[in-house]
Amino acid sequence: MPLTDREIEELTLAERLALVHRLRHGEVVDAVRAPVVRKARRGRAVALTVTAVATALLVPWTAYLALSLPEHYESHAWRLTWVGFDVLLMVLLGLTAFFAWRKRMLVVLTSFAAGVLLLADAWFDVTTADRDSVHLSVASAIVVEIPLAIFLMGMAIGISWRVARLLNALTGDGPTGRWRMPINAQVMSEGDDRHGPRQGVDITNGK
Repeated sequence: MPLTDREIEELTLAERLALVHRLRHGEVVDAVRAPVVRKARRGRAVALTVTAVATALLVPWTAYLALSLPEHYESHAWRLTWVGFDVLLMVLLGLTAFFAWRKRMLVVLTSFAAGVLLLADAWFDVTTADRDSVHLSVASAIVVEIPLAIFLMGMAIGISWRVARLLNALTGDGPTGRWRMPINAQVMSEGDDRHGPRQGVDITNGK
């Protein structure tokens, strides 16, 4: 006999999770899930190949730069370089604020990217500063850029952990430890939420 809406509402969280775990097994569910898993595996293989090859190529390239680049170099577009960099950083910070306000998962991408740019900003500020301004650059990096970068990147990682933990709790896909948490196969398949709910959910403050 099927459950009624009232009976479902009366279920505890543990009972609902147990019901989800039972429903996710079966021929119909497996038939729907199989192409999603295959697509996720192909995407993972491509990602592993691209990143592994890029990492391997960067090793000799970095060694070449270390041996060939001059200690001093006169830039012909110094103003454009830094203005363009700061404009990009400003756009990412603005998008991060917008996506956080709208409760969009894209905040994970923009906040992490902004954090990386802030670390790069601190690095180049310090390494390119002259003797008169190096102390100001170091202070700016320690007080502003590095702490803000840690905050933004930590926020992105925290949101990712909470979403993954929620999905894995619902589907039972592997352990929920932060550093061992697997990627849910359905997340890696584009379009799975095409017909899902559009309402944003605030997960920025959850644990």
